[in-house]
Amino acid sequence: MAIYVYGATAQAKMTIDLLERLDIAVEGCIDKSLLLDSVLGYYVELNHQYDSEANYVLAIRNAGLRKRTFEDLSLRNFPVLVDPDAYVSKHTEVEAGTVIFAKAVLMPDVQIGQQVLIDSGAVIHSNTIIEDFVNIGANVHIGSNVLVGEGVEIGANSVVDNEVTLAPFTIIPPNSHISG
Repeated sequence: MAIYVYGATAQAKMTIDLLERLDIAVEGCIDKSLLLDSVLGYYVELNHQYDSEANYVLAIRNAGLRKRTFEDLSLRNFPVLVDPDAYVSKHTEVEAGTVIFAKAVLMPDVQIGQQVLIDSGAVIHSNTIIEDFVNIGANVHIGSNVLVGEGVEIGANSVVDNEVTLAPFTIIPPNSHISG
């Protein structure tokens, strides 16, 4: 399998590094503004001709922009990417386009929507639902029985206690503690 990385920023660098760790060939990067001509040695295309057979990954940190881009490209193939140093329970559901980085832990009975970014060291406990286009920062801890609404962005080192619901497109600053 080969894959195109949509984006040319820091998130693209993290994603390329993950793809290389997974021994997945990177076809190149795609971006709407040509600020860079390459990312980690991979060519950045401004006017990409989409291939219905190709695989794509959205390396876009902003949840709203990632959602709009996904809707523009929705007929494409978006595989799930999981770092080999992450733990995802076999009883966890993960939808298309989600990217899970190193040292993340997803416990049993967790549901992860599509196009979710889960950064290194994040821990998500059982009976939790993470809706589409959510960003979970590095070292975030999410308790049990939590509902994280669509497009929520949880900053690094934050804690979300058990039994909490986060409304769609809420932005949680880094180092926050959210309780019910």
